[in-house]
Amino acid sequence: MGMEEKIIKKYEDCFLAYLDILGFKNKVKETKTKPEELETLIEALRINTKFTQSDGKKTTSIGTLEIRSSFFSDSFLFMMKANEENLPHLFLIIRYLQDRLWEHKLCLRGAMVKGKMYWPNIGENIILGPAMIKAYKLESEVAIYPRIIVSEDLYRYIKDKKISAHPVSEDGELKEFIKKDKDGVYFFDILNPNILRKKGETIITINKSWKSFRITWNPSEVSNYENIISAVKKIVKNGKRNQNPVVKQKYSWLSSYLEEVREGEKEDKKW
Repeated sequence: MGMEEKIIKKYEDCFLAYLDILGFKNKVKETKTKPEELETLIEALRINTKFTQSDGKKTTSIGTLEIRSSFFSDSFLFMMKANEENLPHLFLIIRYLQDRLWEHKLCLRGAMVKGKMYWPNIGENIILGPAMIKAYKLESEVAIYPRIIVSEDLYRYIKDKKISAHPVSEDGELKEFIKKDKDGVYFFDILNPNILRKKGETIITINKSWKSFRITWNPSEVSNYENIISAVKKIVKNGKRNQNPVVKQKYSWLSSYLEEVREGEKEDKKW
């Protein structure tokens, strides 16, 4: 009887987003004296179960895309195979997650990269690969502020491939929703007014036999943009009251970014 051929595991090219809830530890400490904050945290963390309870599939207008997600403590990880059509959907997931967390007074900080990862089978809780290390390093050492940074090589990929922004936006290229910050770092321009965000958008399960999720909204609904802007303004106002200079600096960045966005809107109206 011949020996069975052993399948050698290999890394695959993937897009990966590593995200962290800013100030999570302090928020947990607050729950000791502010019971209402505990409910806020629980509701916020429940948002991610919508992704992690799926069987690793996202249903879209172009078919079903495979995604792997993981959630541990205050950190989120999303991974998709490095196909051009996948990338805008990864940006959409991040935008949706950050909007919902902003509504719960929480900010994300993170990094998006393209690199080698082990692609786990559904239900296989293994996160392994150089891209994870790269994303973690960028998030913990470079991102600093409540922003989702985009690695330089990923930005070049987006630019060179002229990747469409849909479904992040109704038209345009994805590169139009990435900004270069004052420190030379690229980041997801998540408050860009041209991003599609509708009131009442939600995540739904599509198929009961193999659970997949879809971020869905009613096209006739009005934009949720101003509500998100109001939520961010409240976060900035509260953050600036913090006596810790390091924490204050983070919210000062968010305040400056918000001001730039609003000034940009005024310039667009002039035209």
